[in-house]
Amino acid sequence: MRKMCQLILTKSEDNVNGKLNDERFYKLSDGYEAEQEQLKQEIETLTAEVSEADTEATNVAKLIAVTKKYTRIDELTPEILNAFVDKIVVHEREKKDGKRTQKIDIYYSYVGIVDIPTDEEMREMEQEYMHRTKRQTA
Repeated sequence: MRKMCQLILTKSEDNVNGKLNDERFYKLSDGYEAEQEQLKQEIETLTAEVSEADTEATNVAKLIAVTKKYTRIDELTPEILNAFVDKIVVHEREKKDGKRTQKIDIYYSYVGIVDIPTDEEMREMEQEYMHRTKRQTA
């Protein structure tokens, strides 16, 4: 960016001295302005990403603190439930293939919904892992 500023100043001097025509000067100037706008947008995007990462790190630290507080749970109390669960959303019952099902979303404190794989998904992941490690050792 510093080089671009120096180039624009040099070209501005060239324009004033008649070494660079106005059309060429304006093209360079427009390029500089476009680059400035692009850099400004990149800064905004990166700042938002850093802020999001900071929030996630803070949430993980809070979750770890709550987890350490309740390392051994003998009985589920309202206090413990409130510490770990942010909200529970119960959806309408549906009837599929003669069976009634009802979806329930549990939003855990600081992390939201946790997608817990089914037994079948766990077996598939295990098989994929075993297949991958066999290829790496062969």
